Amino acid sequence: MTRSNLHITLSNGEPIRCVADSSSAPEQGYIVEQLLLPLLSLKNAEKELTLLQEHCTMQEQRSNATYRYEINLPAQNITLYEENYISAKGAFKRGLDLTGRYLSYLKKIESEAERNTKRKFKHLTNQELIARANSLPYFKQEEESTELTRRSLLSNGAFLYHRKGNTLLILKDEQ
Repeated sequence: MTRSNLHITLSNGEPIRCVADSSSAPEQGYIVEQLLLPLLSLKNAEKELTLLQEHCTMQEQRSNATYRYEINLPAQNITLYEENYISAKGAFKRGLDLTGRYLSYLKKIESEAERNTKRKFKHLTNQELIARANSLPYFKQEEESTELTRRSLLSNGAFLYHRKGNTLLILKDEQ
């Protein structure tokens, strides 16, 4: 069993610290599929807190934690580090950046629909894909929406977009 200390900023800006006690290595899948991806999709602090309470020991940090996840929900960004506990100081210290392991797992679990849309839209930039989606009727944007969601998730906060009415707007697009 791998434990992780979680440092979370909820969508309302409130900081939370808790411990994920089981299967928290990204390659094991549980933490990514059952906690992190649902957490990124909620965009409501009360619902985020409820989900965390289901999967974590709240308001604690463990000295025997293997990993530290830093989760910024407003920025839609997750970073993963080794967690080090310095017993002489009674303090936790962030270790080696392991975020690549989390992103690799995300790529591994792409659905068939995501793989198809990636191939179909690989020649389009994010801005061109948004423009394409906005030119279609709302009910015909399914493939474009799938690809935009995939790109946003894999960018780990570098590409963010928002739907306002029937229009998609780019909030952030760092190449």
